[in-house]
Amino acid sequence: MDYKATIQYLFPTAIYNTDYRLYFPVGSQVPQILAWNTAKLGAQPSIDVLQQAWNSVLVQQAQTVQIALIAAASAAAQTTGFTSSALGSAYSYPSGLQDQANLTACIVASLMPGNASTWTVEFWCMSAAGVSNFVPHTAAQIQQVGKDALAAIMVQKSKQYALSLQIQAATTIAAVQAVVWG
Repeated sequence: MDYKATIQYLFPTAIYNTDYRLYFPVGSQVPQILAWNTAKLGAQPSIDVLQQAWNSVLVQQAQTVQIALIAAASAAAQTTGFTSSALGSAYSYPSGLQDQANLTACIVASLMPGNASTWTVEFWCMSAAGVSNFVPHTAAQIQQVGKDALAAIMVQKSKQYALSLQIQAATTIAAVQAVVWG
């Protein structure tokens, strides 16, 4: 541990040799605090308190990184597609960001006043047999596809939230890094 860097991080206004001084006894990796400006920095921490505070900072940094990794994995999972039985049997639908925008536009169009009872929209999907094509969807069907898309996305968001809570509860770097998307 770099004790000088730790003090600088924890006490950003501290100036070495002015507000504090460290002494490393011969043969020791652990310093002693020789001088401490209590008027400026408050009560002098012990080396153990500095170590604990620094460990806490390192855990917080690891948590920030791990939460970002989980968020990225969640975002990726939200765009890998989903299944809907809105057409009467299971079809796979794409869920990339543009696909989500297109689906939203189709749903909005399906809700427009004055649509004929025979209103349909062609939307891309893949049958269980692996055939991809634009397939006509009625208003009710495209709205159900939208509900199924939302449900699929919320599964990923819920997983992200649960994993983020686990990360925030972790108290060691190893425990933080053990929480993964997989």
